Amino acid sequence: MDPIVYKNIKKIRELKNLTREYVADELKMSTSGYGKIERGEVDITISKLVKIAKVLGVSIEFIFKFDVSAFFNQSN
Repeated sequence: MDPIVYKNIKKIRELKNLTREYVADELKMSTSGYGKIERGEVDITISKLVKIAKVLGVSIEFIFKFDVSAFFNQSN
């Protein structure tokens, strides 16, 4: 999977003020296992991505297209 997906999962979680522990618990997995997902150390299935999106309250499309720069003022 595209490495940006893993980074986006982490950034979305952080922006929603969710802990790794909370997301891992909702996914019924260990915190360390979920941390590996965010770091891109393991491949995830589409079904796992669907579950992550549900916990984060976003669509899969949003995870793929999320652009963190949109949250910062780029005009100087």
